[in-house]
Amino acid sequence: MPPLSQSVSQELGKRLHQAREDLLATVRARTVAGEGDAPAIGPLAHEVPGDDRVTAEMISHDEAHLAEHEANLLHEIDVAIGRLESGGAGICESCGRDIPEARLLATPTVRTCIGCQEQIEKEQGTGRGPTM
Repeated sequence: MPPLSQSVSQELGKRLHQAREDLLATVRARTVAGEGDAPAIGPLAHEVPGDDRVTAEMISHDEAHLAEHEANLLHEIDVAIGRLESGGAGICESCGRDIPEARLLATPTVRTCIGCQEQIEKEQGTGRGPTM
């Protein structure tokens, strides 16, 4: 298996580190509150006098799910950075074949080749085509 070209490796590193910084900035913006304010993801942070408590609970619930999604995405980015730094980027985790550079550039966190991803989706019944 040929290693990733230097230009693709540098571009992947740049994209992954930028995505990580952007995601961390997004998380910080929602978790850091001004003086006297509650963070956006805090319990009932969206409840104000006169508001519908059920609506405030739904918004807080959605914020918690969004925070979980962001944590999972951050983990995927960190895994991809680790694979890039260890020389494992571009190798399918399922079959060991090369992942095309165009696929890596399109989705830098991808861990499987298209064939393996299609098989995974077939087994899971998602049928949406290749995903991250």
